[in-house]
Amino acid sequence: MKTTIYLDVDGVLNAVQKRYPSEASTGWNLWESKPVNGWPILFAPELIDELNTLSAHPDVTFKWLTTWTHDAATILSPAIGINGQEWDVLDGDQHGWRGADWWKLQAIQSDVLSTKPDQFIWIDDDISAERVAIEWIAARDNGYAISPFTVEALTRGHVEEIKALVNCVPEPA
Repeated sequence: MKTTIYLDVDGVLNAVQKRYPSEASTGWNLWESKPVNGWPILFAPELIDELNTLSAHPDVTFKWLTTWTHDAATILSPAIGINGQEWDVLDGDQHGWRGADWWKLQAIQSDVLSTKPDQFIWIDDDISAERVAIEWIAARDNGYAISPFTVEALTRGHVEEIKALVNCVPEPA
């Protein structure tokens, strides 16, 4: 089954806080912090490795859906080691921040309509605060939303959930 994963940066790859998140809450025991394009980026290298492995899966396509837009591919990717330089970048009117006018919702709606993936996973820390986005995803039988806590970013549990959705987890014996 072909899966498209739409990936945000801040609050997803970048744990937006000043201290390292705990292993107990995230599942990641090592965190790195580095400035990228003038912004502090706090990320778990193991998370990046997991996403790189997942992106190499033949039935998985990643796309950037972030305010970083093309800088996610050209600047952030090489800086933190994620293999996202060749991923498509969705963008839109970044002045639309809420409800049906949220530019990310409009961008993903358009992309899903035009590409018709078998299933899609939208990963963004802001989804949980956007009722219209939640309702749109809930109305699809092939769409999934993952909305991590901004200060923790994507956890090991989230990654395991994603792998299960794309059938990358071995079946129990």
